[in-house]
Amino acid sequence: MDKHPEAIGRYKVEAVIGRGAMGVIYRAHDPEIDRTVAIKLVRSDLLSSGERSDYILRFRREAQAAGRCVHPNIVTIYDLALHDGNPFIAMEFIEGRSLDLAYPRGTSWPPEEAVSIILQVLDALAAAHQMGVVHRDIKPSNILLADNHQVKVTDFGISRINSSELTGDGQMIGTPSYMSPEQCLGLAIDARSDLFSIGVVLYELLCGLRPFAGSNPTVVIQRVLNEEPVDLCFINSAISPALQIAVRRALAKSPDARYASAAEMMAALRAVPDLSTSNIGNHTTVVIPKRGAVSAGAKQGATPPHAGHPRSPHAKIRPALSVPTAATARPPHAGHAPVALH
Repeated sequence: MDKHPEAIGRYKVEAVIGRGAMGVIYRAHDPEIDRTVAIKLVRSDLLSSGERSDYILRFRREAQAAGRCVHPNIVTIYDLALHDGNPFIAMEFIEGRSLDLAYPRGTSWPPEEAVSIILQVLDALAAAHQMGVVHRDIKPSNILLADNHQVKVTDFGISRINSSELTGDGQMIGTPSYMSPEQCLGLAIDARSDLFSIGVVLYELLCGLRPFAGSNPTVVIQRVLNEEPVDLCFINSAISPALQIAVRRALAKSPDARYASAAEMMAALRAVPDLSTSNIGNHTTVVIPKRGAVSAGAKQGATPPHAGHPRSPHAKIRPALSVPTAATARPPHAGHAPVALH
């Protein structure tokens, strides 16, 4: 698969827009319907015969899970098939950019913009949770900001349909910095695990730092399990105590101490004073600069805007503050590593 195929199924390959150890994401054209699509082609050929069979079953479940979740804030799945024995998904092609590339790490979003994004993600998750689907890997790279100002959640590739037996308990799947404590421990999870991950994303948007970070996954997991994040108000004085409380509840170690549902968390965020909540959370404008096209992943080699975007005055992190659990700030640069498919 080193050489890019000219076609995948009936789809004519046009360009590579993302890649990782397990596969490649292509922009392609569907000649039957005459539309641009994104193709996620997985390299199951890298797996042993036993692993390969199990992975294809998991991949089919990914398409089934995502296909069941029809919502304006969820990337639409069109098709599932095999190409040279490897599974692929054809999905909606999004003009925009993933959240992790929208602004460089180390800068913070204005609270209204951050909450607007999170409310749309919560709306998507509420629909998925009602269908029995837990995403399991909510993180900035799986949240797309479309050029039409709509937020799209993608990559339900490790989601779990409650009736499925393919993923047993005791198996840790996800990205450590955004995983809930119960997910880190490999325990059974439910929708409240996604809400913890959303709390991590919101925390990072508001202050530019991850609440739990470390030099390796073991350190990160220990901090998720045992440490409380630094108060947002201490890092960024623009964060109100009410918003801090809302984020803190989402990041509770115990699922029972978190919001009971995505709808409950949405209501709590809309109730935060001084956020102009009447103007956010209903597919309203999120101020982002013009982007290239992306799909269920981020575009390679794109240049993030600088922290001082004129329409988005980002709060600065206090330079004297030492936060042991925060990620090291990443300066903006023109080159981004290829996107990993999880």
